[in-house]
Amino acid sequence: MKQIIFYFLLILTAHSYGQDINLDSNCYMIQFISKQTQETDPNISPEYQPKGFYLLKNGVYDFIIDGKKYFQSILLRVDRDGFQISKNWESTSSGEKIIDSIKFSINQNIQIRLVSINNGVGGLPFRTKTSDYNVSIVPTEKYCMLKDVKIKSKDQTYIGHFYFTAYGLKEIKMVKGKPYLIEPSGEYIMRRS
Repeated sequence: MKQIIFYFLLILTAHSYGQDINLDSNCYMIQFISKQTQETDPNISPEYQPKGFYLLKNGVYDFIIDGKKYFQSILLRVDRDGFQISKNWESTSSGEKIIDSIKFSINQNIQIRLVSINNGVGGLPFRTKTSDYNVSIVPTEKYCMLKDVKIKSKDQTYIGHFYFTAYGLKEIKMVKGKPYLIEPSGEYIMRRS
C-alpha cells in the first residue's frame, strides 16, 4: 500500500511539471548547481533558479558548448557520460522530425542561455557562467523527461515542447526552421542565433 501511495504522489509531482515518469528505465538529468550552494536543494526543479536547475530529456534549451551556439535545441538523450541534442527538428501534426543528432560529453564547457520573454515582452537574454555552476549528470527517479505539448495554431495542431526560459518553461514549436514561442498573448517568432 505504501508503494502505491508513493508512486501516486510521484506521478502527481511529475505531472505538475509536465513530465512523463517511467520508473522501470534508467533516467538521467543534467544538473546545474550553484557553486555557492552547499548541498543539493530539494526545491531545485526543471525551471530556472539562480541556485540550480535540471535539464531534462525532450526539453528545448539554448546550449552554448565549447563556445558554439545550439539555440532552440531539443535534448534527445542523457546517459551517464554525456547527452545528445538536435538543433534541426521540426514540429508536425503527428510528432516531430529529428534531422540531426549531436553528442557531447559532460566534461565539455556547457552553458545555457536563457531568454527573458514573458507575455510578449522581452528583456536581454543572459547565460550561465561556468565559474558559477557545477554541471553534472545525475540519475533520477523524480524527473525523467518533459512531455510533448499539443499546440493549436490556425486550425492545425502541432507537436511542440517545453522551452527553458528565465521565466519558466514555455511552449515552443519549430515550423520550417523557425522557432515560435507560444504565449497567452500569441505566437512570437524567435531568432536562432
